[in-house]
Amino acid sequence: MASPNAFYSVQPAFTGGEISGDVASRIDLDKYQVALLQAENAIVRPYGAVRKRSGFLYCGTCKYPDRKTILVKFNFTVTISYMLEFGDRYIRIWRNGTYLGIEIETTYEAGDLSRLRFVQSVDVLYIASGKYPVKKLTRYSEDDWTFTDISWQQVPYGDLNLDEWNYITPSATAGNITLTAVGSTWDADSIGDWIKLEQNVSGVSVSCGGGTSGAIPIGETWKIICHGTWTGTVTIQVSYDNGATWLQLRQYTSSDDYNPTESGTVEEYAIMRVIVSLSSGSCKADLSAYPYTHIGYARITGIQSSTVANAVVVKALGNTSRTNNWYLSCWGKSHGYPRCATFFQDRLCFAASEQYPQRIWMSRSGDYENFSVDKESGTVTDDSAISVDLLSLRPYQITHMDAGNDLIVLTEGNEWTISGSETVTPSSITPRLQQNYGCNDAEPVRVGNRLVYVQRRGSIIRDMAYAYDTDSYGGYDLTLLAKHLIANKEIIDSSFAQEPDSIIYFVRSDGVLLCLTYIMEQKVYGWSHIVTDGRVESVLATQQGNNDIVYAVIARRINGREVRYIEQLDLDSDSENQQDYVMLDCSARAHFDSPVQTITGADWLEGREVLVMGDGYLYEPKTVKNGIIELEQPVSDVVIGLPYTMILEQPNFNTTVSGLGNIQGMEQTVNTAVLRLSKSFGGEIGPNEDTLHDIVYDVGAMNLGEPCLYTGDKRVTIPSGGFNKNGRIYIKHSVPYPFTLLSIVRGVTLGGTGL
Repeated sequence: MASPNAFYSVQPAFTGGEISGDVASRIDLDKYQVALLQAENAIVRPYGAVRKRSGFLYCGTCKYPDRKTILVKFNFTVTISYMLEFGDRYIRIWRNGTYLGIEIETTYEAGDLSRLRFVQSVDVLYIASGKYPVKKLTRYSEDDWTFTDISWQQVPYGDLNLDEWNYITPSATAGNITLTAVGSTWDADSIGDWIKLEQNVSGVSVSCGGGTSGAIPIGETWKIICHGTWTGTVTIQVSYDNGATWLQLRQYTSSDDYNPTESGTVEEYAIMRVIVSLSSGSCKADLSAYPYTHIGYARITGIQSSTVANAVVVKALGNTSRTNNWYLSCWGKSHGYPRCATFFQDRLCFAASEQYPQRIWMSRSGDYENFSVDKESGTVTDDSAISVDLLSLRPYQITHMDAGNDLIVLTEGNEWTISGSETVTPSSITPRLQQNYGCNDAEPVRVGNRLVYVQRRGSIIRDMAYAYDTDSYGGYDLTLLAKHLIANKEIIDSSFAQEPDSIIYFVRSDGVLLCLTYIMEQKVYGWSHIVTDGRVESVLATQQGNNDIVYAVIARRINGREVRYIEQLDLDSDSENQQDYVMLDCSARAHFDSPVQTITGADWLEGREVLVMGDGYLYEPKTVKNGIIELEQPVSDVVIGLPYTMILEQPNFNTTVSGLGNIQGMEQTVNTAVLRLSKSFGGEIGPNEDTLHDIVYDVGAMNLGEPCLYTGDKRVTIPSGGFNKNGRIYIKHSVPYPFTLLSIVRGVTLGGTGL
């Protein structure tokens, strides 16, 4: 055994965050030098410090105490944002942590909430679910909101009918009609479906020697030929609304010297007629329509039998002849509704229905509720709607879409992109496979030009971004060094708070809230986690002023029953006074113009033992009875709530010892530590959780309720825990004071090789 030797080692920062015990001895890793083995109820600051996280402020109660609730953002302007409480068949509107008293009935049950996808355009929020028709929530004013189905101008259609013997015959070309099929085609779920019929229409002509001719349908090409010797005019008129309005298309003039012959095309189905007006002579004008394939649309309104359906014509049919060239709309009860939604290049995009799990639909450019396709000279126009499939060996369903410079499409088994370097058009769109990991239901988070998402099965969190050197997307497993945080658990929700610390919050299936401080351009990504007296079930970061405020739905046990509260994670203060901090959960802060000794109205904490910070003085625990808390003396400023504990633990001590080589495996004990603190008070320290002593401060100011927060270096003696091979420091902080650790120096005595 070598004689004892003392060594000192500084940990200057904690940006490596929490790492698992499996890598507690990986001294070869750069992140090891700035990591923690535990960071519970702590926040890793991007510039290096680690601090005790702020408390949760009570905002209000969810509508149902026993049913799932999620939170969704609605950003109206830069300064006005709302929080939407989605629950079992309802939406409630909140602003700045206050319920506005507005409740809207919906079709979504509690079990549907995790599958909802949202995308917003100014004052309209589009909601896709895969189970129900796409809905939209519209804000007209702060107290006027509507939740409605979308009245599509046109919908996308699926694949061509494959049964060549199943002809459909319409009873008429316009108005309310019946559609009769040869085979069994319709059922109750068909109501609401759209159908596209392609019919061959023969050529037709009309002649006129004077006056106005009858109207003929023109599907594509028309031609006029005039005969005779005449003086006057021949006029061709066109109508796109079945004769309600006539527009002049051509007019020809002759003085016994001209007989026009001309042909042309129409942009869409129309009817045309010719008017002959003569002052002398005779003229015969022949107006002809060429044969073409007519495309008409109808919407199913009722079912008479499996072969006969009632319908209303949306766009006139060509004739009443039968056709086996028909298409049903992609979206409906029988074949599913879109599951995902986003915007890309001024198009509203949807993806993944039950029948088409790998299909993406994009609206007409700038016309979000119109999925029609137009042609000019036989070519589809660039601003037409787009449908495209991801072509892979396995039909992985699309789970999310995220639009940046490129459109990123995440499926259950792989990740794709659609390039945004050029404008997408029906003839210029090519999905490109990037990775093969898959994504779960938790919403991906965009941070700058990177996308962070939860891998399929919810047990790995990854990021992806474009790399110029490979001309492809790649990324990292962000949980590689912290597998303990999600082992045998699943991530069910996520949200990103850019300000003040660039933190992504992930809700774990057991109610723990994981925190990832993430600034990848600075190589900073550090984990910590939040536990509270209850279960976090949903999280949302929404903009308020210059900061992003984090809200959560938390299930707690209050007065013997389960409740669900909406609570706000308080912003960290920079004050020198402990009274200005909220370091309690399910809490409230209040100011009284005249000091009070009896605090009333604390019903949301009924029956619970709480802590009270009043005028800078921490009172002994109190129990809330009938919403009342009695203090020993009157106070003007007060914070009440439930306590929580921060735990910090360093990984194994390491230093290079001259003549001994690496000290890993050597017996050692930590004797002393220097804590560099900022505005801190309280806490215990030791070599492990079983051997802790209080960190000693000047308690005189605290006992008087005066500001007592400490900034500077605090030298502490570590209680002896005997020799071991770890050399760790363990800090526990359970009192409702702030605690920010900037760096730590360990003084370690080596007792031998231990080998």
